[in-house]
Amino acid sequence: MQTHELYLPMLIPLWGIFIGIALVVIGFVDKKPAFTYSGWGLLIVVGLISLFYNLFQINPASYQENSQMRETAAILVKAGYLNLAGSALALCSMLFYRYKNRRYLLMAVLTILFFAIQFFQYYGLIQKPK
Repeated sequence: MQTHELYLPMLIPLWGIFIGIALVVIGFVDKKPAFTYSGWGLLIVVGLISLFYNLFQINPASYQENSQMRETAAILVKAGYLNLAGSALALCSMLFYRYKNRRYLLMAVLTILFFAIQFFQYYGLIQKPK
């Protein structure tokens, strides 16, 4: 297994989180519900894609010869499950927005902060020396 096999599982969630946060913020500022719904939907899809990579693509045990790759794969698995938890938060935020719950703003801020931390975790993995 080579380094390029871990590139897409790092890059797709990174860009998905970035674009999802941007869409949610733009939709909130411009008062455009379509952007807000698409942002929350994209963050949910990022969690599902991360789950797919965790279940079918990434196996840290297959990197026996390279301990740094094994460590990176293990971090990716943990980050993938955190993205799944974040997608549950995004689903709750979307439902709060849909039904105009008064706690929507708090839930949205917490979800955006959670995904911002995830974004920087993926960015740190990409910047890690190989």
